[in-house]
Amino acid sequence: MPPRTTVFLLLAISVGRCLCAPLQRPDPFSAFRQSLHTLVDFSPDPCTPGAGNKDDLSDVESPLFRQAARIVTHELNQIPARPGSPRERAEETLKKLERLSAEVNAVWPEDNRFHFEILDLPPLLVTKMTLRSQETFVVFGVPENDPLKSTPSWREVGSPEPPKYPAPRIQLELYPLHRSHSGNARFLAKFYYVGCLGSTGVAYDARDWNPKGPGSLDQIINQSGSFGMDDKVPGFPQVGTLQTQGTLITLPYCWFSTIDTWDNPSLCAVDTYDLSGDDIRFNGRTYNHPDLVPIAKAVEYAQQHDYPAVLAYCASSDIARRLVRDFPPHVFADDLRLTKRGKAREHVEFGSDRTYRFDVEMLAGRWRVVAFSIE
Repeated sequence: MPPRTTVFLLLAISVGRCLCAPLQRPDPFSAFRQSLHTLVDFSPDPCTPGAGNKDDLSDVESPLFRQAARIVTHELNQIPARPGSPRERAEETLKKLERLSAEVNAVWPEDNRFHFEILDLPPLLVTKMTLRSQETFVVFGVPENDPLKSTPSWREVGSPEPPKYPAPRIQLELYPLHRSHSGNARFLAKFYYVGCLGSTGVAYDARDWNPKGPGSLDQIINQSGSFGMDDKVPGFPQVGTLQTQGTLITLPYCWFSTIDTWDNPSLCAVDTYDLSGDDIRFNGRTYNHPDLVPIAKAVEYAQQHDYPAVLAYCASSDIARRLVRDFPPHVFADDLRLTKRGKAREHVEFGSDRTYRFDVEMLAGRWRVVAFSIE
């Protein structure tokens, strides 16, 4: 056996090393830099000619956004806190990430590198983050009573759900909204889902931040639709404009339906919401062509074999049953022909191989399908 003094010296040396060389935590900025390096050999835009499916990097981009969010959270909670407001500290951190991207992704166009915008809604920070052709938001807040922390601290409190149908390009616009009656911060995120060719999807996502207790970022509006390659569908002007200021807001959109004649949605609407109280209220919907809505809706539900829903747009149960029974699953209008037959009645025809005929009439203040046939 070695002498006891030798064992004691070895133990002392070992303890001394532990005291003098504490475990080093990984630098989050270095990890972010490394993640950026995984993208350098890919095109900055998946719609670049020749990029192909190999440049669908959502499995890399999404974790990188989450990495950035963790870095911001860490920096906001530094003790002692650096000088400046929470917005200024977050901005300083995100500028460091921008500089890293400018260095690592120097061969990319400036617009495709990592960038950010901050919507300051005290006590909430809504941060837009962009990289390549993808844009998203991350929300930072301080719950009044965080069960995971002994004292209130900043944490990531929300971000959008992944899109149901990922798009090569996702664009985002952020708007502050009128606060709730109780003073809760609110904002609207407007997403554009853009393909390399063709029309554009749109989604409105409004949130309300309640800091009480563990805190909750609640979705108060969830509305989706589409816009065409342009807004010039003959006879079908778009209706309404985006309005986000004040207690009444309006959200315009269009949607594809059976009566479309090409790759532009014909039917459009604008929804109005009342934000004056603690609970948001849907105020109403205005259509660009309310006379054609019952045809589009009745056909949509007939193709799903949903008789009660079809009946809501028809003047009789017989018409609703025939629509559910006879209307085929795939129809393209090709050419829409509308003939007025009085002040409150119209005849509508469309189709190429077969002709689909409808009569619609204003009954008790609502347009309804009053006749239907296929020839």
